[in-house]
Amino acid sequence: MLTVGTICLLIEDRGFTTALLGFGENVNLLTLFLLIPLIGTFMSTAGYLSALKEKVQARQKKAGQHPYRLSFILTATMSILLNFGSMAIVKRIANESFSSYKDQALTLTIMRGFATSMLWSPYFVNVGLVLVLFDVSWFDIGGYGLILACIYIVICIVMFKKISFQDDPILIQDEPTYLENSKGTSIKGFVVFCSVLIILSFLLDLLLPVQMLTVVSMLAVVLPICFAILTNIFKPFVQDVSDQVQSAFIKLKNELAVFISAGFLGMAMSFTDMGSFLSTMLFFASFGSVFLISLFLVILATLLAQIGIHPVIIVIGIGSALSPDLFGVSPEYLALVLLVAWTVSTQLSPFSGQVLMTAKLIDKPTSVIVKQNLLFVCLIGLTLTAVLYCFYVFGWL
Repeated sequence: MLTVGTICLLIEDRGFTTALLGFGENVNLLTLFLLIPLIGTFMSTAGYLSALKEKVQARQKKAGQHPYRLSFILTATMSILLNFGSMAIVKRIANESFSSYKDQALTLTIMRGFATSMLWSPYFVNVGLVLVLFDVSWFDIGGYGLILACIYIVICIVMFKKISFQDDPILIQDEPTYLENSKGTSIKGFVVFCSVLIILSFLLDLLLPVQMLTVVSMLAVVLPICFAILTNIFKPFVQDVSDQVQSAFIKLKNELAVFISAGFLGMAMSFTDMGSFLSTMLFFASFGSVFLISLFLVILATLLAQIGIHPVIIVIGIGSALSPDLFGVSPEYLALVLLVAWTVSTQLSPFSGQVLMTAKLIDKPTSVIVKQNLLFVCLIGLTLTAVLYCFYVFGWL
C-alpha cells in the first residue's frame, strides 16, 4: 500500500507535505480502535459483565437451556458496543452457564451473531469508514442496514441446521454453579448505561454538525468517566484504563498499520485517474447492470480477502475510486454495498479478526471455519445484494 501510494504521488508530482498529510487520512477511524474499548473496560470495572452472566445463569436455571439461541442473541446485542470483545465474553458466559452443547457449533454461532452489527452499528469501524468515505450521515443508511441485519438473522436461523463439524461431540459439563455477583451490581445499571450511550449517540448526531464517528468517539471517553464518578468507581476505573493503555499498542499495532497505510493509499489514488478507470471497467464488465456491479464488488472483496487483503484496503481503495454518478446510483447505495462486501468477506477470510478468534476459541485451523461458512456466505452475499438492488429499483436508495 505504501509503495503503490508513493508511486501514485510521484507520478502526479505531489509534494512531501501532501504525502505526510496522507498518513493522517484515517486518524478519525483509529479513534474507534483506541477509544471504543474504554466502554468495555468500564463495564468490566463496574461489574456489569458479571451481572449479565449472573442474569443469564438465572434464566437458564429457570427457563431451561438454549445455548445456541441465547449465545447468538447476546453476541448480536453486545457486539453493538463491545465489538470483538463480545465474542470472547459471550463464549466465557456460555462455558460457565450451559451444561450441554456442541462447542464448535456454539462458537460458530457466536461468530455469525457478531457479524449482525457490522451491517449497521455506528460503533463498528467499517460503518464509520463508509460514512466518511461517501460523506453520508448514519441516518441515511442506518435504517437500511438494520433491515439487512434482520434478513441476515433470518438466514442464520435457516442455516443453523447446516452447521456440521466433522468432530464436534456434545460437550457435557458439570452443572454450572450459580454464584452471586461479587460486586453486587444490578443488571439495571448495565441496561441504563447502554441505553444512555445509544440514545445520546443518535441524539447528538442529529443535533451537532459533526459525523457520527466523532460523536461515538467522544461519548466513549466522556460517558464512562461520568458513570464511574456517579457509581463511585472512578479510581479503579482509572487504574483499569491505565492497564489497558499500556497494552493497547501491542494489541492493535497491526490494525493501526493497516488503516494508516490504507488511508495513505486512498488519498494517493484520489489524485489519479484510477477512479474513472475502475468505474468504467466495472461498468462495461457488468453491462451497465447495477445488480451485477454490486455483486462484482461483493465477490471481488471476498476473493481478495482469501489471500489476506484486508477489507479496509478494498473499501478505501475501491470505494474512494468509484464514482456513484457513473453507475447511476446514490452514495448511500454504494456505501451499503461496501458494508455488505465487508461483512461477507470477513465471514469467509482466514485472515479476518472474527475467523481467527473463532479458530482460537475452538482450537481449530481457520480452514475448518472457512469450509463450514462457504455455503452460508454465498447465500448471504447473494441475498443481501439482491435486497439492496430491490431498494434501488423501488427508488428508496
